[in-house]
Amino acid sequence: MTERFSASVASRHMACHASADLSTAIPGWVPPVEDDTADNAANRGTIMHALFAQVMDLGAADLRKFSEAVAYIAALRQTRRFHTLIEEPITAEWLITKPGTTADLVLYTQDEIHVIDLKTGKIPVSAFENKQLMYYAVSYGHLAPKAKGVTMHIVQPWAGVMDSWYADTAKLHLFMAEAKDAEFRINVLEERDFGPGDHCMFCPANPRGRGQKGHPFCPALMDMYYPMAVDEAAMMSED
Repeated sequence: MTERFSASVASRHMACHASADLSTAIPGWVPPVEDDTADNAANRGTIMHALFAQVMDLGAADLRKFSEAVAYIAALRQTRRFHTLIEEPITAEWLITKPGTTADLVLYTQDEIHVIDLKTGKIPVSAFENKQLMYYAVSYGHLAPKAKGVTMHIVQPWAGVMDSWYADTAKLHLFMAEAKDAEFRINVLEERDFGPGDHCMFCPANPRGRGQKGHPFCPALMDMYYPMAVDEAAMMSED
């Protein structure tokens, strides 16, 4: 069967007409069996082209920021021959409820491990004592049994942040104990005390939150943000 004269084979067909119909030109010739799971140049090329198409759909500004994130991670990966987990789900076995969790990227060897979190927001986020990252660190830490701690990274070029922080095992064990205590109080003791603070930024009950909002709003935050409004409402109800 004659191969279609496409752009990718134009050079070959123009130089070797027989290559357009190898089954006729070479008696008994059998075409290779295509395996889209094999690690070969053709399949890698297909994957790269798919990624290229997705990334190129970004605007120029986002494309520059995305390239900064890729460059940061590429530099990190050049330091060791890391095993790589990309959005690999894992179960947090250390908690009572054993919830599932997924880090954006984990790089590890027997004695070193990095947890990377990509953020696309414009509000700067620090890696220092970041509890989301520490949660990941505790959950994935067993992958590097000889490591004395975990290095955590916030990759957030849209906010000009490329931040990392190292926590040793003692620090991580302390976080684990505090997290376990909070989970026990919530799920076993059924405590429902409010604790307003900076961590409320993306809470759906936050009247000034950055994410989607539910109703009614958190009474503790309402009292914090609008104390006079709360007092006036109380006075009106008394009347």
